[in-house]
Amino acid sequence: MILIISCTTAETVIEEETLTDNTIKIEVTSSEIANDEIFITYYEYQTDTYNWKPYPISYDSSGNPEPVIIILENYNYRYIAGEVYRNNNIPSKITLKISVNDEVIIDESKTGNGNEYVTIRFNYDIKSKKNI
Repeated sequence: MILIISCTTAETVIEEETLTDNTIKIEVTSSEIANDEIFITYYEYQTDTYNWKPYPISYDSSGNPEPVIIILENYNYRYIAGEVYRNNNIPSKITLKISVNDEVIIDESKTGNGNEYVTIRFNYDIKSKKNI
């Protein structure tokens, strides 16, 4: 009796997704009709610091609030994290939209009740496509 056993080796190749050259768009709008200011904070991985800055809301000729837009070109990091808030208790809505390469990944709105500051926090994993 002849017994023949054949074995082959299979090489497993795991391809790592590269996170290069992403364009991140942070867009914040307010429903407040006069003299509003929104604070936008996001973590800068390159400098290991938070970019924290107040943004006064601009209004068009009809008095409608215009969005604040921040574009991060060539964003090579896995996460985009931060928060958007109004530093007072005005009961008006703020809306946050974040896009990665023109795909909206976060679209969230909150309205204050006059007793608290409206805050929207985000911590998005670009690779797994989840807000964590």
